[in-house]
Amino acid sequence: MLRDTLFEALERHNDDFRHRGKEIARIEAFSDAVFGFSISLLIVALEVPQTFSELRHIIYGFLPFLCTAALVFLFWYQQYRYFRHYGLNDTTTIWLNAALLVVILFYIYPLKFLFSLLLMFATGVDLFPKAAEQGLLVLRPEDLPQLIVLYSAGYALVWGIFYVLYRRAWHLRSLLDLNAYETLDTQKQLRGAGLNAGIGAVALLLASLKAPLLSGYCFFLIPVVLLLNEWAFRKALKKSQHKRPRRSLVPHA
Repeated sequence: MLRDTLFEALERHNDDFRHRGKEIARIEAFSDAVFGFSISLLIVALEVPQTFSELRHIIYGFLPFLCTAALVFLFWYQQYRYFRHYGLNDTTTIWLNAALLVVILFYIYPLKFLFSLLLMFATGVDLFPKAAEQGLLVLRPEDLPQLIVLYSAGYALVWGIFYVLYRRAWHLRSLLDLNAYETLDTQKQLRGAGLNAGIGAVALLLASLKAPLLSGYCFFLIPVVLLLNEWAFRKALKKSQHKRPRRSLVPHA
């Protein structure tokens, strides 16, 4: 299983954050099934194309599929790291994880639509052949604010749930016996999730106020936020004079 492979790799290369989730719990096995199902929903066709034209449309749809699958994998990996690091399996965590899975499942098709739209504008390749055949507009100008509202809400929801999950881990830091590095890393993840959720919330507000252009620009802040968060983490780590422990000295919970 992919979780087992990643777990072994992280055990070899990450000596600082102890892995409290040693075994794959039912909540993670169920999550894997849901993430796998969400990817299967993105498959452009279940049948062998009958003409070259159909094959061409399938090939054109590969890039939107790849972008959407990469984003889903990012969320899966974020969730995977959370359960490996903290090993929480209480009722609150289960319900929060369920909410995360519901949001991701709901947004699978909208995400593929968004990436198809962006790639069509960027490359000029028609990724909506059925709409073209029927003479339909893929996106009307008056639909743009609603489209941004939809995606901003989803982005804010996903990262808002991650924020609450990390807030849960932070609340239980004494029980989890977080060391200095783990404390700083948890603060980093908590801060990052909160900032990303904030970007989605601001974009949602601006789109609701009929300012879709400004709303779209909000998402360009994401790499800036990531860099600043990493800088703050490194600065705090240096200030705490953290020394990388040897593996033999790291206790396992």
